[in-house]
Amino acid sequence: MINETVLDQGHKLVDVHSTKNLNDSDRTSLIENYNLTNEILDYADDENERARFEYDEYSQTFLIVYNVQNENEQSDDLSQRVLPISFAIKDKQLFLFTNDATHYVRDYLLYAKKNFSEGKENLLWELIFHTFDQISSDYSDQISETDSKRNKIQRLIKKHHSSENQILDLAELQDLTTYLSTAISGNATVLNEIELISSGKVQQLHLTKATHEHLHDSVIEIEQIKNQVNLSSDIIDRISNTYNNILNNRTNTTMKVLTVYTIILSIPTIVSGFYGMNMKLPIADQEWSWIFSLIITIVIILIILWDLHRRNSL
Repeated sequence: MINETVLDQGHKLVDVHSTKNLNDSDRTSLIENYNLTNEILDYADDENERARFEYDEYSQTFLIVYNVQNENEQSDDLSQRVLPISFAIKDKQLFLFTNDATHYVRDYLLYAKKNFSEGKENLLWELIFHTFDQISSDYSDQISETDSKRNKIQRLIKKHHSSENQILDLAELQDLTTYLSTAISGNATVLNEIELISSGKVQQLHLTKATHEHLHDSVIEIEQIKNQVNLSSDIIDRISNTYNNILNNRTNTTMKVLTVYTIILSIPTIVSGFYGMNMKLPIADQEWSWIFSLIITIVIILIILWDLHRRNSL
């Protein structure tokens, strides 16, 4: 579905909203009525496309593929928690390609428009950079939520309330931060490319000083988010390793205790086994011989316990 929104007298937003992928009628309309190329549409329609910045000299169209979060945050498939959207700038038209899970980005563009007066220079780029800032803020909120979940698991581990659920939760957080880190790194690369190209004044990308400063601020913001998610990912990995070490240590302690019990409990069996044999043994014919066997058993147990203690095995 294609909807047009007038931004000011000279600019308009073309919202290309698909349920999942572009249908044939929308693709035909974009090619025939808006002069977009199949290559641009293939990039914009690919749900697995990596973040990128391209300029098509033939159609004189800028294309930006950017990673945003899935509006359905409860999606079971973590690989779908981050999805690509596309912006295309041709002449004075801004094309936005989204699906049902990412269409909220249109609201960011329209909200950003309220901050600018009629005839604003570099209006389309300013709208895109404001949208990038809001997307970065969304990532920051997601990372903070992830940190909160991580702290909760940490507290449970410290209180020895750990269970299989914590292992699964940690694994999910590790996967989520990996997807977030990859998406944010791709976005940072895109912004750095735009800044580099705009600074060199090539490929017809000419930004005013104010717009370029805004772009630079957006680059700094995404770099901070990138560092934030990398730090969060490192901490989660360390907690996971610590948790594994704790579980291994508990297993070793359990095995050590069981080994000690096995050794101790085997001694009475050995001693009583000797006195149960059909053969003559010292004082076996005395009435108090069973007491003597208990004394021998206790003495041997004490000697073994002392030896284990001496070797720091208890």
